[in-house]
Amino acid sequence: MSKNEPAGLAKLRKQADAGDASAQYELGCVYYEGQGVERDYDEALKWYRKAAEQGHNSGLCDVGYCYRNGHGVKQDYAKAIPFYQHAADQGCPTGAYWLAYAYEHAEGVKKDLEKAREWYRVARQRGDPDA
Repeated sequence: MSKNEPAGLAKLRKQADAGDASAQYELGCVYYEGQGVERDYDEALKWYRKAAEQGHNSGLCDVGYCYRNGHGVKQDYAKAIPFYQHAADQGCPTGAYWLAYAYEHAEGVKKDLEKAREWYRVARQRGDPDA
């Protein structure tokens, strides 16, 4: 923690360091978006991973998203799939959406429009607006 770090960010970092998965995810978002700090995909991914390790759905999805887009890691569609799958299996609509998208566009998996339709249906039923 830096002396120049805003108080809210310092509090969030303290919670994240203590193992709070939601705080870890939020801290990842701070670095990913560059909110009050310089944008840093490596640091964002570090915090997303910590949240994902605890099964945090948004953390799982955003680790997948980082692999999909090459943010903080080398772009690798196939490495994104297990993160999306884990989130989707836990009931996450966003994980289901990105899994559907991957099957539709053959990103890291063999193109399979039936699986894509099924995961889009699941995502829609769970409330994903993009599905």
